[in-house]
Amino acid sequence: MEGGGDKTKIRTFENEAPKQISEQCLVCHAGKEEHNNYRRGEHWRNDIGCTDCHSPHFTKQLADKLTAPHQPKDAPSSNVPVGPSKAHSTDLAPLHMLVNSQTQLCMTCHNETKSQFTEPFHHRVLEGAMNCSDCHNPHGGFESKQGRLVAADAACLKCHSDKQGPFVFEHAPLKTEGCSICHNPHGSANPRLLKRNNVNQLCLECHSQIAAQVGEIAPPGAPGTPSFHNQATLRFQNCTTCHVKIHGSNVHPVYFR
Repeated sequence: MEGGGDKTKIRTFENEAPKQISEQCLVCHAGKEEHNNYRRGEHWRNDIGCTDCHSPHFTKQLADKLTAPHQPKDAPSSNVPVGPSKAHSTDLAPLHMLVNSQTQLCMTCHNETKSQFTEPFHHRVLEGAMNCSDCHNPHGGFESKQGRLVAADAACLKCHSDKQGPFVFEHAPLKTEGCSICHNPHGSANPRLLKRNNVNQLCLECHSQIAAQVGEIAPPGAPGTPSFHNQATLRFQNCTTCHVKIHGSNVHPVYFR
Protein backbone atom coordinates (compact mmCIF):
# COMPACT_ATOMS: atom_id res chain seq x y z
CA MET A 1 0.00 0.00 0.00
CA GLU A 2 1.24 3.48 -0.86
CA GLY A 3 1.58 6.19 1.72
CA GLY A 4 2.86 4.04 4.57
CA GLY A 5 -0.16 2.08 5.78
CA ASP A 6 -3.82 1.21 5.51
CA LYS A 7 -5.66 4.51 5.56
CA THR A 8 -8.99 2.78 6.18
CA LYS A 9 -7.84 2.17 9.75
CA ILE A 10 -7.41 5.91 10.39
CA ARG A 11 -10.40 7.45 12.14
CA THR A 12 -10.68 11.11 11.18
CA PHE A 13 -14.03 12.02 12.84
CA GLU A 14 -14.70 14.04 9.68
CA ASN A 15 -18.29 12.96 9.06
CA GLU A 16 -19.20 11.80 12.55
CA ALA A 17 -21.76 13.33 14.91
CA PRO A 18 -20.51 15.01 18.10
CA LYS A 19 -21.86 12.22 20.31
CA GLN A 20 -20.07 9.59 18.23
CA ILE A 21 -16.81 11.48 18.57
CA SER A 22 -17.26 11.88 22.31
CA GLU A 23 -18.08 8.20 22.78
CA GLN A 24 -14.79 7.29 21.12
CA CYS A 25 -12.86 9.68 23.39
CA LEU A 26 -14.60 8.28 26.47
CA VAL A 27 -13.30 4.80 25.68
CA CYS A 28 -10.03 5.97 27.25
CA HIS A 29 -11.04 9.06 29.22
CA ALA A 30 -14.04 7.66 31.09
CA GLY A 31 -13.63 6.38 34.61
CA LYS A 32 -11.96 9.55 35.86
CA GLU A 33 -13.71 12.00 38.17
CA GLU A 34 -13.33 14.84 35.66
CA HIS A 35 -15.20 12.98 32.90
CA ASN A 36 -17.47 10.52 34.69
CA ASN A 37 -20.63 12.63 34.28
CA TYR A 38 -20.05 13.88 30.75
CA ARG A 39 -23.21 12.22 29.45
CA ARG A 40 -25.23 14.09 32.11
CA GLY A 41 -23.80 17.49 31.17
CA GLU A 42 -25.10 20.38 29.11
CA HIS A 43 -22.42 19.97 26.45
CA TRP A 44 -23.48 16.39 25.73
CA ARG A 45 -27.18 17.33 25.61
CA ASN A 46 -26.46 20.20 23.23
CA ASP A 47 -24.28 18.18 20.85
CA ILE A 48 -20.97 19.75 21.78
CA GLY A 49 -18.36 17.09 21.10
CA CYS A 50 -14.86 16.72 22.51
CA THR A 51 -13.22 17.96 19.32
CA ASP A 52 -15.19 21.21 19.45
CA CYS A 53 -12.91 22.20 22.33
CA HIS A 54 -9.90 19.87 22.13
CA SER A 55 -7.48 19.09 19.33
CA PRO A 56 -6.51 15.39 19.43
CA HIS A 57 -3.33 16.19 17.48
CA PHE A 58 -0.75 18.95 17.48
CA THR A 59 -2.29 21.15 14.79
CA LYS A 60 -0.97 24.08 12.82
CA GLN A 61 -3.24 26.32 14.87
CA LEU A 62 -1.48 25.26 18.05
CA ALA A 63 1.92 25.51 16.40
CA ASP A 64 1.16 29.10 15.40
CA LYS A 65 0.34 29.88 19.03
CA LEU A 66 3.73 28.57 20.09
CA THR A 67 5.61 30.82 17.69
CA ALA A 68 3.40 33.94 17.62
CA PRO A 69 5.34 36.74 19.36
CA HIS A 70 2.39 39.01 20.08
CA GLN A 71 -1.38 39.18 20.11
CA PRO A 72 -2.88 40.27 16.75
CA LYS A 73 -3.44 44.02 16.61
CA ASP A 74 -7.14 43.54 16.08
CA ALA A 75 -7.57 41.12 19.02
CA PRO A 76 -10.47 42.08 21.32
CA SER A 77 -9.03 44.00 24.24
CA SER A 78 -11.33 42.22 26.71
CA ASN A 79 -9.70 38.90 25.85
CA VAL A 80 -6.08 40.06 26.13
CA PRO A 81 -4.47 39.15 29.48
CA VAL A 82 -3.35 42.16 31.50
CA GLY A 83 -1.47 40.42 34.33
CA PRO A 84 2.25 39.61 34.72
CA SER A 85 1.93 36.71 32.27
CA LYS A 86 0.87 39.02 29.42
CA ALA A 87 4.32 39.05 27.81
CA HIS A 88 4.26 35.28 27.36
CA SER A 89 0.53 34.71 26.93
CA THR A 90 0.83 33.92 23.24
CA ASP A 91 4.07 31.95 23.45
CA LEU A 92 2.45 28.92 25.04
CA ALA A 93 0.01 26.40 23.64
CA PRO A 94 -3.24 26.09 25.65
CA LEU A 95 -3.38 23.38 28.28
CA HIS A 96 -5.30 20.14 27.82
CA MET A 97 -4.92 20.31 24.02
CA LEU A 98 -7.57 23.03 23.78
CA VAL A 99 -8.02 24.62 20.38
CA ASN A 100 -7.85 28.07 21.96
CA SER A 101 -7.24 29.65 25.36
CA GLN A 102 -9.86 28.48 27.83
CA THR A 103 -11.50 31.87 28.38
CA GLN A 104 -11.83 32.64 24.69
CA LEU A 105 -13.06 29.14 24.00
CA CYS A 106 -15.81 29.24 26.64
CA MET A 107 -16.97 32.67 25.51
CA THR A 108 -17.37 31.46 21.95
CA CYS A 109 -20.69 29.99 23.11
CA HIS A 110 -21.24 31.60 26.51
CA ASN A 111 -20.90 35.15 25.22
CA GLU A 112 -23.40 36.49 27.78
CA THR A 113 -20.71 36.11 30.44
CA LYS A 114 -18.30 38.40 28.60
CA SER A 115 -20.39 41.47 29.37
CA GLN A 116 -20.62 40.37 33.01
CA PHE A 117 -16.84 40.11 33.29
CA THR A 118 -16.50 43.67 31.99
CA GLU A 119 -18.57 45.07 34.88
CA PRO A 120 -16.66 47.43 37.23
CA PHE A 121 -16.28 44.64 39.81
CA HIS A 122 -15.75 41.06 38.67
CA HIS A 123 -13.82 37.87 39.18
CA ARG A 124 -10.56 38.29 37.28
CA VAL A 125 -11.08 35.78 34.51
CA LEU A 126 -10.33 38.03 31.54
CA GLU A 127 -7.16 39.15 33.29
CA GLY A 128 -5.92 35.57 33.49
CA ALA A 129 -6.00 35.26 37.29
CA MET A 130 -8.77 32.62 37.14
CA ASN A 131 -10.23 30.17 34.66
CA CYS A 132 -13.84 29.20 34.04
CA SER A 133 -12.96 25.62 35.03
CA ASP A 134 -11.94 26.76 38.52
CA CYS A 135 -15.66 26.92 39.30
CA HIS A 136 -17.31 24.89 36.51
CA ASN A 137 -16.64 21.40 35.24
CA PRO A 138 -16.98 21.62 31.43
CA HIS A 139 -17.25 17.83 31.27
CA GLY A 140 -20.58 17.63 33.09
CA GLY A 141 -21.94 17.05 36.55
CA PHE A 142 -25.03 16.99 38.74
CA GLU A 143 -24.83 20.53 40.07
CA SER A 144 -26.53 23.65 38.69
CA LYS A 145 -24.36 25.29 36.00
CA GLN A 146 -22.05 22.28 36.27
CA GLY A 147 -20.49 23.58 39.47
CA ARG A 148 -17.20 21.82 40.04
CA LEU A 149 -17.67 20.65 43.63
CA VAL A 150 -20.46 18.62 45.18
CA ALA A 151 -21.96 21.19 47.56
CA ALA A 152 -23.82 23.98 45.79
CA ASP A 153 -21.45 26.73 46.98
CA ALA A 154 -18.30 24.72 47.55
CA ALA A 155 -16.63 26.44 44.61
CA CYS A 156 -17.23 29.82 46.27
CA LEU A 157 -16.16 28.63 49.71
CA LYS A 158 -12.92 27.24 48.32
CA CYS A 159 -11.70 30.86 48.23
CA HIS A 160 -14.16 32.61 50.56
CA SER A 161 -13.64 30.20 53.44
CA ASP A 162 -14.55 32.77 56.10
CA LYS A 163 -18.18 32.56 54.93
CA GLN A 164 -18.40 28.83 55.57
CA GLY A 165 -20.58 27.61 58.41
CA PRO A 166 -22.15 25.98 60.18
CA PHE A 167 -23.13 29.01 62.24
CA VAL A 168 -25.22 29.14 65.40
CA PHE A 169 -27.48 31.66 63.64
CA GLU A 170 -27.78 30.90 59.94
CA HIS A 171 -29.04 33.36 57.32
CA ALA A 172 -31.84 31.29 55.78
CA PRO A 173 -31.61 32.45 52.12
CA LEU A 174 -27.89 31.70 52.04
CA LYS A 175 -28.39 28.32 53.66
CA THR A 176 -31.19 27.22 51.34
CA GLU A 177 -30.49 29.06 48.05
CA GLY A 178 -26.74 29.56 48.11
CA CYS A 179 -24.44 32.48 47.33
CA SER A 180 -26.09 33.33 44.02
CA ILE A 181 -29.31 34.39 45.78
CA CYS A 182 -27.52 37.69 46.54
CA HIS A 183 -24.39 37.73 44.37
CA ASN A 184 -23.66 37.75 40.65
CA PRO A 185 -20.61 35.48 40.53
CA HIS A 186 -19.25 36.80 37.23
CA GLY A 187 -19.51 40.55 37.75
CA SER A 188 -21.57 43.42 39.11
CA ALA A 189 -21.73 47.18 39.56
CA ASN A 190 -21.54 46.56 43.31
CA PRO A 191 -18.11 46.01 44.91
CA ARG A 192 -19.42 42.91 46.71
CA LEU A 193 -20.82 41.52 43.44
CA LEU A 194 -24.36 41.98 44.77
CA LYS A 195 -27.31 41.74 42.40
CA ARG A 196 -28.41 45.27 43.35
CA ASN A 197 -26.29 48.41 43.45
CA ASN A 198 -27.22 49.20 47.07
CA VAL A 199 -27.34 46.77 49.97
CA ASN A 200 -30.76 47.87 51.21
CA GLN A 201 -32.33 47.31 47.78
CA LEU A 202 -31.32 43.67 48.02
CA CYS A 203 -32.36 43.19 51.64
CA LEU A 204 -35.81 44.72 51.04
CA GLU A 205 -36.60 42.05 48.47
CA CYS A 206 -37.19 39.74 51.43
CA HIS A 207 -37.54 42.12 54.37
CA SER A 208 -40.24 44.13 52.64
CA GLN A 209 -42.63 45.25 55.35
CA ILE A 210 -44.16 48.61 54.51
CA ALA A 211 -43.13 49.70 57.99
CA ALA A 212 -39.51 49.19 57.07
CA GLN A 213 -39.88 51.72 54.29
CA VAL A 214 -42.06 54.47 55.76
CA GLY A 215 -41.63 54.04 59.52
CA GLU A 216 -45.30 53.41 60.26
CA ILE A 217 -47.15 50.54 61.88
CA ALA A 218 -47.88 47.92 59.25
CA PRO A 219 -49.29 44.41 58.99
CA PRO A 220 -46.80 41.59 59.46
CA GLY A 221 -44.57 41.05 56.45
CA ALA A 222 -41.15 39.46 56.15
CA PRO A 223 -39.95 38.40 59.60
CA GLY A 224 -37.48 40.32 61.69
CA THR A 225 -37.71 43.82 60.21
CA PRO A 226 -38.40 46.43 62.93
CA SER A 227 -40.82 49.25 62.18
CA PHE A 228 -38.29 51.96 63.05
CA HIS A 229 -36.09 51.07 60.03
CA ASN A 230 -37.20 54.06 57.97
CA GLN A 231 -35.59 53.78 54.55
CA ALA A 232 -36.15 57.48 53.92
CA THR A 233 -33.28 58.21 56.31
CA LEU A 234 -29.65 57.64 55.37
CA ARG A 235 -28.99 55.89 58.65
CA PHE A 236 -30.89 52.75 57.65
CA GLN A 237 -29.93 52.55 53.98
CA ASN A 238 -26.82 50.43 54.48
CA CYS A 239 -28.02 47.37 56.34
CA THR A 240 -24.59 45.80 56.78
CA THR A 241 -23.34 48.76 58.83
CA CYS A 242 -25.09 47.11 61.78
CA HIS A 243 -25.75 43.59 60.49
CA VAL A 244 -22.08 42.91 59.82
CA LYS A 245 -22.08 39.10 59.92
CA ILE A 246 -24.78 38.78 57.27
CA HIS A 247 -23.57 35.35 56.10
CA GLY A 248 -24.12 33.89 59.56
CA SER A 249 -23.19 34.57 63.16
CA ASN A 250 -22.16 32.59 66.21
CA VAL A 251 -23.05 35.35 68.69
CA HIS A 252 -26.19 37.23 67.61
CA PRO A 253 -29.50 36.20 65.95
CA VAL A 254 -29.66 39.35 63.77
CA TYR A 255 -26.00 39.11 62.73
CA PHE A 256 -24.50 41.93 64.79
CA ARG A 257 -20.74 41.73 65.25
